[in-house]
Order: sequence, then C-alpha cells, then structure tokens
Amino acid sequence: MRDSSANTECGFAVVEPREARSPKSVAFLDHCHALQAGRALPRWSDFKLHALPTDIIPYMAVVDVDNAGPSFTYRFWGTGHTALKGVDMTGRKVSDISASALARIGQRQYEMVVAARRPLIFVHALTPYNPWKTDIQVAVRVPLSEDGEIIDKIVSYSNYGEDRDVWADIYCQALNAGGDAKISANG
Repeated sequence: MRDSSANTECGFAVVEPREARSPKSVAFLDHCHALQAGRALPRWSDFKLHALPTDIIPYMAVVDVDNAGPSFTYRFWGTGHTALKGVDMTGRKVSDISASALARIGQRQYEMVVAARRPLIFVHALTPYNPWKTDIQVAVRVPLSEDGEIIDKIVSYSNYGEDRDVWADIYCQALNAGGDAKISANG
C-alpha cells in the first residue's frame, strides 16, 4: 500500500519516503540518510552535490530557510529546472515564482518539511508552465540542520519522468479522494 494524502487547497499529494520506488529518488534519499550519521538531521556542511549521480544534479534545488518568515530562498537551482520551467531561481525566493499557484505549492511544501522535520515526497502538476501539457513533478524534499535543531536548508530532488505513470496515478487518486487516502502500489 502507498500512503498518501492530498492537500487540495494547493493541489498536491504527499507520499511517504518509504514508498519511493524510483531509482533516482531512492538514491537521493539514501545519500541524505547516510549523511545523518546518527544525528537527528543531516548537515549542509556534509552534503556534497558531486557525490550524487550526475543525472540527478540538474534536477536539484537547495533553499535557505528563514524561519522568522518563514521564507525560502533558492541557494541552488539546477539547470534541469531552468530548461523545463524557463527561469533560473537562484538567489530568489520561492514566493517570487511567476506562476502564483506553483509559488503557493512550493511555499506550502517547504513549510510542511520544516514542520515535519523529516523528508517528504510531494507530487503535483506543472500545468502553469505549459497549458497544453501536464508535467508531473515528484519533489523529494529533505531538511538539513547544522546544529540538529534549527532547519536552515532544504535540499530537493525533482523527478519529472521516472515512473511517470505511477506518480500520475498517485497524484490523481489522492486528489480525487479529497484528503487522506491509502493508495495501492498498483494504482
């Protein structure tokens, strides 16, 4: 069974990391987990982009967390995101995303990761970037903390193609359920 829930106000589904099956998402989660080394959360100072498979790096993003806001500013925005979305967000806030629905989705997802204090996977549609085609974005988001208490960064890997049909089914079923839903691995 897949555990997922829908956030219908923002239009995304949440899937537990233990349900990740896509090889690249699993590789990213495994890398982050190894960095924990018994700590509550991995540290940014231990995170090395170059240690990840090269085909993952273009689809990475790192945000600096301003917990007072809360607001989130992109420290790193991979070239794969730029190619797909037509914008480089490095140095800009999540709230600056020109597609307002996606800005709200990103803001809410980052807030949820800070509140959960653990990795979460989000599945949502990218229709605002291309009204003729719906791309499904699977964002694996992992909180980082230098001191083990304050989450100061969130690192993400976004998957747009791997296991697309499975993720699209999870997204549609969770949204159609209108809330918490158990979804089988077979869709």
